[in-house]
Amino acid sequence: MIYSMKNSPVIDVSSLKHLRERIESLKKMESFPYAEEIDTVMITPVFTCLPDDRLSYAIKEMARRNISSVVVTDREGHPVGILTERDLLKWLSRFQREIPVDRLTVSQLMTPDPVTLKPDDTIYHALSVLSIKGIKHLPIVRDGKVTGIVTLRHLLKLRHPEPLMIINKINRARTVDELRAVKMHLPMLAAEKLSIGINSLEIVKMISLINQDIHRRMIELVVEEMGNPPDEISIFVSGSHGRMESLFTADQDHAMIIEDSGRYYENQQYYIEFARRFSRGLDSIGYQTCPGYIMSVNPTWRKPLSEWKIQILYWFESQIDALTRYLTILYDSYPIYGNQHLFNTLMDFAYNVLESHHEALRLLHEEEGTHKVPIGLFGNIITEKTGPHRGELDIKRSGLIFIVETVRILALKYGVRETSTIKRIEALVEKGAIHRDDGEYFVSAFTILLHYALKAQVMKSLEGEKIDTYIRPSRLSSHDRDLLKQAFKAVSALQEIVSAELGELVL
Repeated sequence: MIYSMKNSPVIDVSSLKHLRERIESLKKMESFPYAEEIDTVMITPVFTCLPDDRLSYAIKEMARRNISSVVVTDREGHPVGILTERDLLKWLSRFQREIPVDRLTVSQLMTPDPVTLKPDDTIYHALSVLSIKGIKHLPIVRDGKVTGIVTLRHLLKLRHPEPLMIINKINRARTVDELRAVKMHLPMLAAEKLSIGINSLEIVKMISLINQDIHRRMIELVVEEMGNPPDEISIFVSGSHGRMESLFTADQDHAMIIEDSGRYYENQQYYIEFARRFSRGLDSIGYQTCPGYIMSVNPTWRKPLSEWKIQILYWFESQIDALTRYLTILYDSYPIYGNQHLFNTLMDFAYNVLESHHEALRLLHEEEGTHKVPIGLFGNIITEKTGPHRGELDIKRSGLIFIVETVRILALKYGVRETSTIKRIEALVEKGAIHRDDGEYFVSAFTILLHYALKAQVMKSLEGEKIDTYIRPSRLSSHDRDLLKQAFKAVSALQEIVSAELGELVL
């Protein structure tokens, strides 16, 4: 059956009603918004001044507006500095008697080249940057121009001190044991939040952000041991780390891009040892080595930018056996350290190549199309028939991953560059590729399945069992079993949408 995706939804209205009711019951309570974007809380408009403005003018405006900083911009609105209360206090204590205020310009006291973030960076990341840099003000920049500002005081008023405590523990860690302690506490932290009704989606985002910070700190410890890399690098994570959908059993998925300086091979031993120490540290912290060797210790995932481009082009044009696997890794990537321009340049290239090789989407779909939701002919939930998990169902591999894969295919077809499954769905709705009601349907199903997967891992962690995403449907209430069935119906509808879309591809 071919669906008209732009004009009518494919939702099962009854299923959506059940899922919507459950989502409402899981609405997050008062909690720190770990994954909320800065533009929802930033202060705007921002008072700015020019470098050659009189300092006396800036001081008077700060007092009149009751603000603690002034962002200094050029005449096009690009930030070139920041003047804060701290800068003024330093001047008062050292130079006031020597240089009268009416003879100074803002540029003489400002801190040049201020640290900035983008509106779509998370509040958690903003707190992390403020803590690491030891600053209290962060201008927010969109398209190179100042659009808002956040302060440490402002962010701490939002909710609780909890995230800053975690950030400080990570940033002050000097050993892998200290970082391991943070990671080992995550199941307990998640259990506390589940117990008070926090939405599982928010908890998983929290876990993902903390995981990224732990990875970043491990890199910094390696740099402290080995010294700065000879050339600019970018390290990115992929898989659930890159999608910000990490549960407690996420293994290592990381890669390294090195700038094209022409010195890579003479410094190759540095990068080999760097990757080895990084991966070994992550393993000690509790991130197991990737069974498929998708790690920067593997030369396939560690090379100069120009060689990355050659490799990606080769993957597509030669239709290598591992193409679909490599593409799922590549397009679920997120940079966590180093020169972000290297990462952006690589991904621009990867998306441009994909535009000329839509047959790769067909291959991705052929692989995804082999996955069937675990619902029997008579509506029963199908579980394992033999083995140690007899009577159980793996929520992640029998539902969650199907949504991840199908939504990724649609996102790649429509040029959506988001990595998280939820943001991909939202972007597809905005593009008109998915009906708005269907978007809610699929987001609800994803959230429900994520809830059961997270709950299973939390319970097993607290009980000292091996952490996995298996559940036993027979132990669920009839209401919970019905919710699972409704979620799986949504997964089936999504799979049919992708089948219809791929049938329209002209290869």
